Amino acid sequence: MADTACRVARWVPLDREQAFDLFVDGFARWWPRAYTFSGEDCEDIGLEPMAGGACYEQSARGPRIVWGTVLSIERPLFLRLAWQIGPDRSVVPDPATASRVTVEFRTGLQGTLVDLTHDDFLRHGEGAEAYRAAMASPEGWPFCLDHLERVARAQA
Repeated sequence: MADTACRVARWVPLDREQAFDLFVDGFARWWPRAYTFSGEDCEDIGLEPMAGGACYEQSARGPRIVWGTVLSIERPLFLRLAWQIGPDRSVVPDPATASRVTVEFRTGLQGTLVDLTHDDFLRHGEGAEAYRAAMASPEGWPFCLDHLERVARAQA
């Protein structure tokens, strides 16, 4: 079912603005370094908070690698990206052919719900279903958002 979205959410004990700021401006603080192309050589990870901005990593020895392009952003409500990492972990150069990741920030009694939806896997062609399954697995988006939740709890 490659046309089915992968949806993962985590409550963080921060108000909406703080949760949004941590996710976007503090991207390097919570993104798992194990989930970079350059691993230990990774010098910087970032998310440029503007339409057309890049989600990227920069290694000490190589070029900047763009993981995604910001399609739309409204602080502190949501962020939408063209996710430019393909099923085989290769970079998808054209954002128009990449899947989509939307992150919404909703307030509640427990803090803020960070609600991530990854969809349009069919844009990746062959391997789309396996990719969707991998991103929905415990080692996919749940792993990444667990890191976000831990950093948010330490910050609260």
